[in-house]
Parts: sequence; C-alpha cells; structure tokens
Amino acid sequence: MDAAGEIRSALILKAENRDHSGKKYTEYIIDVVTSSGYDYTIARRFSEFHSLYELLFHNFQIQFTFPPKKLNKLNGNLIEMRKKELENFLKFVINHPTSAIRKSNDLVRFLDQNNASFSNKLVKQRITFEDLSNKKKGLTMEITIVEGKDIKLSGKSMWDIVPFCIYEYGKEPDLKTIKSQNMTSIIVNPYPQWAFKGRISIDKKTISDKKIYFKVYNSLKVEQSLLLTETNSESIDKNTNNSSSSINSGSSSNHNSSNSIKPIPDNIQSSELIGTCSIDMSNSNISNQSPSFFTLKLSPEGSGEILVSLILIK
Repeated sequence: MDAAGEIRSALILKAENRDHSGKKYTEYIIDVVTSSGYDYTIARRFSEFHSLYELLFHNFQIQFTFPPKKLNKLNGNLIEMRKKELENFLKFVINHPTSAIRKSNDLVRFLDQNNASFSNKLVKQRITFEDLSNKKKGLTMEITIVEGKDIKLSGKSMWDIVPFCIYEYGKEPDLKTIKSQNMTSIIVNPYPQWAFKGRISIDKKTISDKKIYFKVYNSLKVEQSLLLTETNSESIDKNTNNSSSSINSGSSSNHNSSNSIKPIPDNIQSSELIGTCSIDMSNSNISNQSPSFFTLKLSPEGSGEILVSLILIK
C-alpha cells in the first residue's frame, strides 16, 4: 500500500450476493486506484463499510449521513441504492480536505488488498452514573451546545434577541460568575448556531447533583466587538486544541485556574433570562462511539429549545 502511493479513487463496480454455509450476504466489489496508477479490487460487506464509518466518526466526528441498516438487505433495489450511497461515502473520505482523515489508519486498513476482511477495533462503551461508583477514576465528557430553535422572549421582537447559553454541572449557573469557557458565542438572530464545545470532568466528589444545567440569556446592549473576541473565541480554541484541558463545572476553583479567562463584560451581566433547562444524567447514558443528542425544551414553555450532544472522552 505504501509503495503504491495514496488512494486516488475507489469506485464500486458491482454488488454480488454470496451464500456461505447457508448465510446470505452481499459483497460490494471496489476498484481502487492509487496516486501512482496502481489498480486493484477488493470486496467489502455493508457491515464493514459501517464499521469504517463508526471509527471515522469516533475519531474525527465526520459529518456524513450514512445509509441505515435494513432488514431486507438482499432486495435488489436496496442493494443498488446502497451501492451509490457507499460509493459516495468512499468519495467523501478519500477526498476529504482533512489529511488526517484521508490518511487515517482505519481507511488504509479498509482499502488494503491484503486484508480479506475489515473489523471494527473500537470497543463500544456505555457509561451510566451507576457505573461511576465502580470506577477508580472519573469520566470526562465532551459537551457540544449545537443550536437553539424558536428562541423567544416576551415583549421582544425576534430580531431584538441576541441569545447566548451558559451551563454548569451539578448546580444552577450564575451569570455573574460564569467564565467565558462555559458560555457560547453571542449571535445576533433568534436562530443561534452556537457550535460550542467544552469538557466536563466527573468524579465521585461531584455526582451529588446528577444534572447539567443550562440557561439561555438575551443581551440587547452587547457591542459587535464583543460577539466572539472577549467571550468565547479563546475558550473554544483551548477546548478544541488542548486535549489536556477539561472543565470540572462542579468545582469553583476551576473557574480561576487561568488568568487568561476573562469574566463576562459588564454590559452582558445585565442580560435578560430567556429560559432554562437541564439534562438528568441519572436517567441517561453516553457512549464513547457516537454522541448522544438531547433536545431540551426551555422553561417557561414557548421560549424555545436547545440541542446538546454528549460523548464520552475517557
């Protein structure tokens, strides 16, 4: 594989049904061409494609709508539809702008002609708070506050709303003390796409209250220069690029651990509360393989909702 160069293309030539010891399945015959012009074919099953997708999603959070599993997997129309969708998936990862994805060990292993089959080496793990009592160490989750929907505030026009969200684990967040690391960016419209990422570390000392609390605020006074520069841009870079950083939202000492973290500017501290919501972790579980998504209705009723995802880091 290395001698032949990087993968240039991978096209599915055809799909063939197999019957091995009474077990029927479909194999997709893939024509692989490398950058050096080397051409070869491999055969992979739908389940092997799905295993590759799971690995790439876990390691790189790739954004691709993978075709769902179906019971009538030998249906001719389904096979033809899958053939096109799976080929689109291969094109997506092989031509991905991120070189780490194009050159990932899992993709190389999947397309290696010396591998008769492809297995998913990712060990699935689900954690509940009941499991935490049996762990010597705590766990770390990555939290993403994705977006808001139908954000409304009584007496305000929809275009007067400048929403942002703050969160805390184990206690109600206080706008006056929350630092920028657990506050989303501020976006001037009622349909915020926050894409905020942070980390929450949980151990036995911080599980007395098993909830993550969220509050959505509105600020009419915020200046354009503050939209990202002094609130969230620094913290997003830290949470995304520094794998050693983690937020223990249940610990007040963590808020003062870095001199570079700025408090919320005074003209935001007078913001109006739009609504609140929470995730009860005692009734939830999270996975290290794919994010668990939560659509949370804000209280009071009718003030909107937010979409939040959680994934187990370790």
